[in-house]
Amino acid sequence: MADLSIRYMGLELANPVIVGSSGLTDSVEGVRKCADAGAGAVVLKSIFEEQISGEVERIVHASGPSYWHSEGANYVRSYGRENAVEGYLELIREAKSAVSIPVIASIHCVSAGVWTEFAQRVEQAGADALELNIFVLPSDATRDGHANEQVYLAAADAVKAKTGIPVAFKVGPFFSGLANTARELSRRGVDALVLFNRFARFDFDVDKMELRPAPFLSGPDEMLVPLRWISILSGQIDCDLAATTGVHDATGVVKQILAGAAAVQMCSALYQKGVDHIGTVVDGVGAWMDGRGYASIADFRGKMSQSESENPAAYERVQFMKATRGQD
Repeated sequence: MADLSIRYMGLELANPVIVGSSGLTDSVEGVRKCADAGAGAVVLKSIFEEQISGEVERIVHASGPSYWHSEGANYVRSYGRENAVEGYLELIREAKSAVSIPVIASIHCVSAGVWTEFAQRVEQAGADALELNIFVLPSDATRDGHANEQVYLAAADAVKAKTGIPVAFKVGPFFSGLANTARELSRRGVDALVLFNRFARFDFDVDKMELRPAPFLSGPDEMLVPLRWISILSGQIDCDLAATTGVHDATGVVKQILAGAAAVQMCSALYQKGVDHIGTVVDGVGAWMDGRGYASIADFRGKMSQSESENPAAYERVQFMKATRGQD
């Protein structure tokens, strides 16, 4: 039987399938179901930076901010922070008591601001690691790519200075220099990059002339973008890579590992098929390995990455030429 165990961010996982941050992991019962279904690890549903700051301002406003002197206002804001995060910290504590697999906390943030103080408290609550879901859209025409990328680098510096547990950055594909930014993040001590964040999408209703949400769940074809970038970055940066978005079955997991991923996150397929689908996926990966004589994940991880090419510089160009030949 193939050995599916891996090391991700220094953590020991029984297999490379991680349940991504979602409603599937927002309760102890949800975490327990994922563990029982065979997940290698879980990422808890994110706490949002806006939740923290929004709770603070709500309490200050409700308490009559006009008569609060600075010391009193600071006290109320401190209480607000405590109130906003205590439930999340309790989820970490209870989840760790309920399951034996690694429990990864998640903060959804847009800056390197006050939320960084919670990194220490997440560690104290018992989280095995922390995943930062950085949400910086490149839609502000007054900010250049360098300014956007500095948000990521500042967040890495801030959080690594405050916690000793492994830290992953879940990022989107919108960078002026993605490979360079990935390398800079790894140099700052980030333990893993999760590729890629799937931003909320919208569509137009041309009859009602209004916005409407696009499909919430990913499709299998969406795994091609992270597949491409993991295959490019594998061997070039000094941190683990994890794939997310569009991985729906065992074949998808195998492809991402062949590209160089250390682990693979799943979410949409579990909403569609239930968390028991994890076992089907894990069994499928094992069967594929047995059929090809691979004894461990390490035996084939990265075998189809760009770094394995005899001429990495020509790797992408050749693929493009193959794809477009005869299409003009």
